[in-house]
Amino acid sequence: MIKNDAGDIMKVKKIVKKLVYKNKADSDTYIAYLRSIGMAIGDRVSIYEPRTVCIDTTRPFMIEIGNDVKITRGVTMLTHGYDWCVLAGLNDIVLGSAGGITIGNNVFIGMNATILKGVHIGDNVVIGAGSLVNKDIPDNCVAAGNPCRVIMPIDEYYEKRQKAQLTEAFEIYAWYLKRYGKEPPQEIFDEFFWLFHKRDEPLPAAFSHQMRWHGRYKQVYHHLVHTQPLFDGYDKFLAAARQACEQ
Repeated sequence: MIKNDAGDIMKVKKIVKKLVYKNKADSDTYIAYLRSIGMAIGDRVSIYEPRTVCIDTTRPFMIEIGNDVKITRGVTMLTHGYDWCVLAGLNDIVLGSAGGITIGNNVFIGMNATILKGVHIGDNVVIGAGSLVNKDIPDNCVAAGNPCRVIMPIDEYYEKRQKAQLTEAFEIYAWYLKRYGKEPPQEIFDEFFWLFHKRDEPLPAAFSHQMRWHGRYKQVYHHLVHTQPLFDGYDKFLAAARQACEQ
């Protein structure tokens, strides 16, 4: 009965969100709307918190978004500008403004980034939070800033993130211990389980969930079982985190 009540509550919440936010109620609804008005949007695209996102619908056919693109909170995409209104006020003239936007495959666009007209973003790109993207961004890189510029190749970023895993996992441990006065359960490390999960043991739901985000669960699982963890189980990881915290 409790499960039914919880399910009913979720259904009511979805209905209310659709009534209040309409086409921006959730990612799937917003993407379906954008496609319906002429935008080309690929598969496995996610738009987080659509009500905070502004995607220009002036000429929807001028935006193309590839597969596996993640668009986060507060992102803006503009295919036109109205800055010419100042010139109109001076010269009594109408001047058009238009430029298409194309976003490749496997792209992450950080919070509050702005993508201006005429920009092409390549494949396998990370756009940093708060960036102003006013020129093309090539494939396989991390780009950020105002104006946005290439920071490093994506392979270098991969190495950087790999090296940071242990340090950041230990930081989670320290903060959890400080806040709650006890060691965290392994589910808290749902993004860091590669460090300690024994490959011959069943995957907890939290770990499995993280492996499904990109629609490549089989490939990620195959990679997992053909690697060795840095620690022989969660207890060994905790011992190392405990020691790092005491130093």
